[in-house]
Amino acid sequence: MKLRKDWSLAYLLLYLCQIGYWLIIISVGTEVFMSIAFVSQERVVINDIPVHFELQQFEEYNDIELENISLNILERMKSNLQVSGPYEEIKGAFFFFNGLKLYENAVFFFILFMLSKVLRSVAEGDPFHSNNPFYLYMIGWTLIASFLINFSFQFLNMGHFISLPLLSGLSLPDGIDITSLDLFGENFLMAGIFIIVLGYVFKEGARMYEEQKLTV
Repeated sequence: MKLRKDWSLAYLLLYLCQIGYWLIIISVGTEVFMSIAFVSQERVVINDIPVHFELQQFEEYNDIELENISLNILERMKSNLQVSGPYEEIKGAFFFFNGLKLYENAVFFFILFMLSKVLRSVAEGDPFHSNNPFYLYMIGWTLIASFLINFSFQFLNMGHFISLPLLSGLSLPDGIDITSLDLFGENFLMAGIFIIVLGYVFKEGARMYEEQKLTV
């Protein structure tokens, strides 16, 4: 990554994208290295499992009446779990949850990589490069596909068609239940549609730009 003297907002965003996907690569590499180290000791740790809890202890505080205001507090919350144990006992969960992390990182890496290609052409004074619509379409469809995959998984999990490895069989204290995973991409659908529309705008801009050059 070579810095330039003629800075612009496009170059700044380009460098931020490049830093972002390199940080993802370093993070994944570090996680793999640490996982291998733990496995070699026959005991593994699964960090940062994002889940939705249901805490029945809060049920009596659901409805609170103040002087002029009524509060409704849901007994649901989000949190991250850390699970450790013998490798042979939790290896299925180990590969499953780390596979989800790898999938999430791969999605964000691909989006940042494609976006950096668009920003590079914009920074170099060629915003209507013929490849830019394709890059934007790829970003948009990746966002939509990720949303649909995650939504389908949540639907199947909450409908008890599939169970979460290890977590579904845990004997938790009374009043504490793990309802589902807190997967990324809740707003990816609208973002993906917007990016695809933006790609169409860039495609039309590229077509008009080419026609203008031929006219001149």
